Amino acid sequence: MKRFKHQTGNKSYNPLLKATTAGLAIILAVSLTGCAKSASSSSDTIHIATKGFAESDILANAFKLLIENETKLKTEVATLDNSLLWNAVKEKKVDTYVEYTGTALINIIKAEAEFDPQKAYDKVKKELSEKNQITVLDPIGFNNTYAFGLRKDQAEKYGIKTTSQLAEKSGELIFGATEEFINRPDAWPPVIKTYNPKFKEIKTIQNPGLQYQAIEQKLIDSMILYTTDSQITVKPIVVLEDDKHVFLPYYAIPVIRDEVLKQHPELKTILNKLAGKITDAEMQKLNSQVDIKQRPALDVAREWLQAKGLIKK
Repeated sequence: MKRFKHQTGNKSYNPLLKATTAGLAIILAVSLTGCAKSASSSSDTIHIATKGFAESDILANAFKLLIENETKLKTEVATLDNSLLWNAVKEKKVDTYVEYTGTALINIIKAEAEFDPQKAYDKVKKELSEKNQITVLDPIGFNNTYAFGLRKDQAEKYGIKTTSQLAEKSGELIFGATEEFINRPDAWPPVIKTYNPKFKEIKTIQNPGLQYQAIEQKLIDSMILYTTDSQITVKPIVVLEDDKHVFLPYYAIPVIRDEVLKQHPELKTILNKLAGKITDAEMQKLNSQVDIKQRPALDVAREWLQAKGLIKK
């Protein structure tokens, strides 16, 4: 499963969607130009962005359905890479989307790392409001960040639930990770400094998706995962608590341009209906509907909203 999400510095933290060819970038730019014309000519159309992976697609479509259910506004959803998305917001081509606190903290407002979730959120909210005229709404609930995963049979054997407990038993375990994670100054070094694991062996796995296969085949015991991965729902793996908070918080937060909110103040209440509604485990299940079962994100979003009573049947 390729999921490119949050980005930190020049390397991807939990990367989004990489535009791998110049042609793709051109296509996105042309598409975005069309959005710009529509946005400038019609204030009754809300332009929503998705970063192009299952989670972002689901949430963008949840925005679309909530807005269309409660207003007469039209909506358009566009898929944009991180590098294009923020420029699109600044150029008023995108009105709203779901960002992550860690991405906003490091990439957008370019602040120092903040590991306390509330402080990170407060910093992002204040800076985006004061410097970018962007309103940050209430967190949706889940935190899509790094975590250690441990093969279920090993977790049960050793009674491991936290990363500290993993470190204590690491001499009995084989760890697998990408070379990028091992070499990143903001990833492996802080883990060593904070938890100091002494794994029996460390295996380099180039493709992140292959780590789950290695877990399933018992080639490795532990790995690094993203906490809302769909594969967690189908693989024999337990997500361990980052009890010493070595990984940055990446809580999902709706953002919307102040100008749009001034024109349509009702959007604040509408989009905040998602506040605190989705846990890590629930987001895993929603992602699996798109990633694994290959269902349209719009259908998944609609069913979930209906089940929660947030839109009409």
